[in-house]
Amino acid sequence: MRKTVLAVMLGVAVISGSVQGQDKKKESQPIEPKQVKLGRPVDFDEDIMPILDQNCISCHNLGLAESKLDLEQVESIVKGGKRGPAVVPKDPDKSLLYLVAARKKAPHMPPLPNKVDALALTPEELGLLRQWIIEGAKGSEGSTADMVQWQPIPSGMKSIYSVAMSPWGRFVAAGRANQITIYELGSGLASAPLQDPALTTIQFDGKAMYPKGAAHRDFVHSLAFNHDGTLLASGGYRLIKLWQRPQNVKTATINVGAEMTAAAVSADGAWLATAGTDKAIKVWSLADGKAAKTLSGHGDVVAGLSFSADGKQLISASKDKTIRVWNLADGKQTASLETAAPISALAVSPDGKNILTGHADNVIRIWAPIVAPAEGAEPQKPVREVKGHGGAINSLTFVLPAAAQFVSGSADSTARIWNLSNGGQVRSISVGGPVLSAAVRPDGTAIAAATSSGHARLYDMNGKQLAEMKFDIAVQRNRLTVADDQNVGRQQIALADTAVKADEKNLKDRQDSAKKAKEAKDKNDKALEEAKKKAKEASDKLAAAKKELEGKPEDAGLKKKVTDAQTEATKQTTAAKQAEDSNKSAARSLDLANKAIKTAEGRLDASKKKKAGLEEAQKGIDAKLAEAQKAENESAKPLAGIAFTADGSKIVTAGDDGKIRMWDSKTGLPLEQLSGHGAGVSKLTAISAGLVLSASKDKTAVVWDTNPAWKLIGQFGPAKDTPTELGSSPFVNRVLALDFSNDGKWLAAGGGDPSRSGELIIWDVEKQVVAKEFTDAHSDTVFGVEFSRDGKYIISGAADKFVKMFDIATGKHVKSFEGHTHHVLDVSFKATGAAIVSAGADNAIKVWNVNTGEQIRTISNYSKQVTSIQYIGVGDNIVSCSGDKNVKFHTASNGRNYRSFSGATDYVYASAASRDEKTVVAGGEDGILRVWNGTNGQVLHSFEPPKTEAENTQASAK
Repeated sequence: MRKTVLAVMLGVAVISGSVQGQDKKKESQPIEPKQVKLGRPVDFDEDIMPILDQNCISCHNLGLAESKLDLEQVESIVKGGKRGPAVVPKDPDKSLLYLVAARKKAPHMPPLPNKVDALALTPEELGLLRQWIIEGAKGSEGSTADMVQWQPIPSGMKSIYSVAMSPWGRFVAAGRANQITIYELGSGLASAPLQDPALTTIQFDGKAMYPKGAAHRDFVHSLAFNHDGTLLASGGYRLIKLWQRPQNVKTATINVGAEMTAAAVSADGAWLATAGTDKAIKVWSLADGKAAKTLSGHGDVVAGLSFSADGKQLISASKDKTIRVWNLADGKQTASLETAAPISALAVSPDGKNILTGHADNVIRIWAPIVAPAEGAEPQKPVREVKGHGGAINSLTFVLPAAAQFVSGSADSTARIWNLSNGGQVRSISVGGPVLSAAVRPDGTAIAAATSSGHARLYDMNGKQLAEMKFDIAVQRNRLTVADDQNVGRQQIALADTAVKADEKNLKDRQDSAKKAKEAKDKNDKALEEAKKKAKEASDKLAAAKKELEGKPEDAGLKKKVTDAQTEATKQTTAAKQAEDSNKSAARSLDLANKAIKTAEGRLDASKKKKAGLEEAQKGIDAKLAEAQKAENESAKPLAGIAFTADGSKIVTAGDDGKIRMWDSKTGLPLEQLSGHGAGVSKLTAISAGLVLSASKDKTAVVWDTNPAWKLIGQFGPAKDTPTELGSSPFVNRVLALDFSNDGKWLAAGGGDPSRSGELIIWDVEKQVVAKEFTDAHSDTVFGVEFSRDGKYIISGAADKFVKMFDIATGKHVKSFEGHTHHVLDVSFKATGAAIVSAGADNAIKVWNVNTGEQIRTISNYSKQVTSIQYIGVGDNIVSCSGDKNVKFHTASNGRNYRSFSGATDYVYASAASRDEKTVVAGGEDGILRVWNGTNGQVLHSFEPPKTEAENTQASAK
């Protein structure tokens, strides 16, 4: 699959920009060229290309550009577009390019106003263009490979030309102009645009060419995620860049020195308080990981800790039945009180006015702020005791932002919502296992509870279960992958069974044909024998007549007798010859029929062996799936901690296996797991800015970054020591298509020189070197590439109207699929490897039989070019998009359009769908990345392009 927009479709309607205030009359007035005196010939690369690049190439680049005109190379300029040659060498007054630029012929170019900051040519620029044409419109001396005249990309360029979705549907990357933004679909959060550090120092006219940074110097034409979604490849002009999302990112690791029983982080994220089995409380600086204070006094382990809102005090609650207040400035205890039972949970309201304690006697006690009692005064009593749980209280948390309610989690396997004001129970939720930790989404709309039974559940505030979260995420995904393998295997067996039945029928037909041929041969044998007998009899009669005539040579009767015998002998001899020829033909037919039987037997034997091999392999897959299911079930370890991230977008769980797992807080879908602890995790605490703290039995507390920034880790094309110099790149032009192999080891890239060559190159991702290059793969630009699921084959689609299939191991061309009447813009392999779909600039989708190379069907319900296509998951359904603004689901085998996704206001260049069809994304000319619910077509997100400085200025002025 291409996973990209086509550079072929890059023509952007130039309709607004920096000249909006110019007088319309003035815009239409002809421009008079200024005479040029360079003292040398006008050079295309040095003098002309910068003019075109600034004002024309945004809309007139390779392939299907505006009016099919590509102004990037001299050859394509002379060739022209829909209106004919753009330049007539030596005659500017007959050259369309010159006339429209001089505004002497409509349509005037560039049109004003426009979105890409293109300006009407100045008299000096027009003079250069005119003189270049007079001199013959020649190209520059030597190659232009090392002489790229880079220009800043206009800030108004916002169209999305490439889109990619990570394999498990968590991330979507969108390429706008030379920028890449990655969106997390569940939370709707956008990354900062990816930046190549090498581009930050580049100057243009004495200023930074990319003041806000950039991913590429040219448009991002293609994007692809690897198999686990941790690596993103992006294609630009003559290079590919690799971006990585770091894993298991720790921002701090603190060696506490004891197994922790409680932990808390101050509101400003600067301080960590821990309590351990040594009964001591320690306060740590998260900035440097050093201990600032040690607070001693509890007689048993501390079960709960909480900082005051201003971070000046720390409240602790212990199994020694006491609550204590500590002044952090000097580490001294300022107040304490003794409760009726060992304390197992603590929560303090944000304003500090209400303190909750959960106890081993199943009671929740609500306290006013704890102060040191006056001398002789009675000990402070709880404001209220809340009863109802049938087991110890293990967790307490307020429902924010109002803090008028709180949630408790208990060993009685329930989580309960209570009113703070009267202690009344609002709701009891059965969680299905002893609740060791409970959390409330920061906006107060959902509850998450973790159990010692190994599962966590997500509920709305009415107690409706929204999701269950359990199992090791990697193990779970492995089971799903193996289940896909099983599905594919069954499909392949079904196909093999169909082939066996077809070959059995073919063999029977051949045997029937041979039987008929044998019957015909036997009949011909008898006929030949009879014919030979008659011929001999006639010949004998002729010989007898001749002999008789010899005795009476003048006998007229005998002469007639000989003549008649001669006629009959000739007749019978001819008949015998015909019978012999017929017999030989019958013999040949029988021989061919028998050979056809042998061929059919061979085919049947091969198809049976293939089916048997698939069935045997399927046994292995079935066994592997059973093992994967067993491993998944066994991976559900007791959970001890649960928390929502500070922004509420994720749920974090942890427990006995020491792994930190993240889940989508709305759907409960697994996102990621972090590894790094050497023992189980007992507590989790959310910190601001995507940071989460885990307290482990390995005696360490770790702060994790749950939103690490994507970083550039390498690029393919230029030499490593000169990353911005393109002369050494094996790519001759833009990289228009990318695809990772299923194991992530290879990256395929497609591109080429328009009208000259089609490139197809496979790179070794780890070594970052070319692994395989398919010479002369196509005669024109390659727009789509995709690996087969098993990694044995690769397919490509190109401007030469062909879809082609290659054997990766040998590099040999296997098959061509011919039928499109215009450029093939994208391709995709069915998981079984039995079918291919292709998207064409002829407005058609074609479905191909890989075995025969024949078209299975053509789907023709788009009114413009079909720009991208993808088989979804391992089934028969496909997602595609088109320049007619539509995104659609089809079933490839029958062509049925079973769902459409609307909302795009202009040309759509790229689309993708999650493996389960639940999420669809697409982007195009209007610059908005739209995300739909794949099951009902509803828009989930509309990610607008970043606003320009001018737009922000206008907005702030309103």
